[in-house]
Amino acid sequence: MRARYHPLLRLLHWLTAVLIAGLFIAGGWIVYFDPGDGPLKDTLYHLHESTGMLVWLLVLMRIAVRLATGAPRLPPDTPGIVRFLATANHVALYAVLLAQPLIGLTDANAWGAPLHWYGLFEVPWFIGKTGEPVAQALSSLHWLAAAVLLALLAMHIAGAAYHALVRRDGVLRHMA
Repeated sequence: MRARYHPLLRLLHWLTAVLIAGLFIAGGWIVYFDPGDGPLKDTLYHLHESTGMLVWLLVLMRIAVRLATGAPRLPPDTPGIVRFLATANHVALYAVLLAQPLIGLTDANAWGAPLHWYGLFEVPWFIGKTGEPVAQALSSLHWLAAAVLLALLAMHIAGAAYHALVRRDGVLRHMA
């Protein structure tokens, strides 16, 4: 049984965590602290969109590495409900982390905004510019997926705290 996740998985986990924090900051700034039209708004959008696609690529890498290297097991005395919740949360996190950037890219395309990935190249469009109702619906879906992601992350962190502070079973060392 592995005592810890593969080093590449640990690196990808923490890199993803930092990037997601940045995505929430930039996305929140765009939505709740309207930067107005201009260079700041353009920069925030470009960084948010480019980083979202980077996270998508990192999550694909994480899945591949996880399938190739496996994962440490929870301690044998871990209650079944805790095992179920941990698995369900991980599956849901991966699903949202894969879907959210694609929703965001489609959302941006629907408003007529191409993604120039960190200014290096244009990412192909899923759809072209649509009418405002479709674009607004995609924006709402992107916001809803962000809220779901935030809830899943809160549960993930709560689970880590539970293992560290209540059970004191060393599970946190798996990702350290």
